[in-house]
Amino acid sequence: MTHQAAKWIPLFPEEEVPFILAAVLRSGTRLRKLHSTELENDLSDRLRDLLDREPTLRDRPVEIFREVPLYDRRRSRQRQVGRTDLMFLYSTGVSKPWPYFVIETKRLHVAFPSGRQSLISEYVTGHQGMMCFIEGRYSSGLASGGMLAYVFDGAIEKAHAAIAASIEANHERLRCGPPPRFGPSSVLTGVSESQHSLSVGVFNIYHLLLPV
Repeated sequence: MTHQAAKWIPLFPEEEVPFILAAVLRSGTRLRKLHSTELENDLSDRLRDLLDREPTLRDRPVEIFREVPLYDRRRSRQRQVGRTDLMFLYSTGVSKPWPYFVIETKRLHVAFPSGRQSLISEYVTGHQGMMCFIEGRYSSGLASGGMLAYVFDGAIEKAHAAIAASIEANHERLRCGPPPRFGPSSVLTGVSESQHSLSVGVFNIYHLLLPV
């Protein structure tokens, strides 16, 4: 049954990805944290509201959703593998299920009462960071996904360098290819990209950093 279904479930069209990434970057310029330790879920809720009013996305056959549960459909008893932060569904009309593109969100450079934490490891190797894609939970049947960092102190270049260093240090676990393993994306200016050799094939992760 799974083999038959795989023949007609389409991939998310990669030509739609730049429109999504650009819309996130534009909407993100209006996003600001409400306090120094605001949760990423609250920021993502407000970002979703901004994206709902994005003219470019409103003209695309794409619908955005928050915290959508994903299931391992390869098992006879489907098991929930997580809840996506931002999911973009692409309409294919009556053909179901609709393909999707997922962006996971994380906080970086947060000043907690106990002290400042970079949270880079949570972004790169944490269970709910890039590993959502590397371990196959959010990459099954997909060609790409996104990571979005809310940089609380606004130090984008410092955060970018720290992510690059962590990816390099953990490149085997992340199943990266040869250097450069993290660099500017050819898809859109202002976006970085990393490539990973997964069981589904080459998987691209697009990285967006927003100062909040």
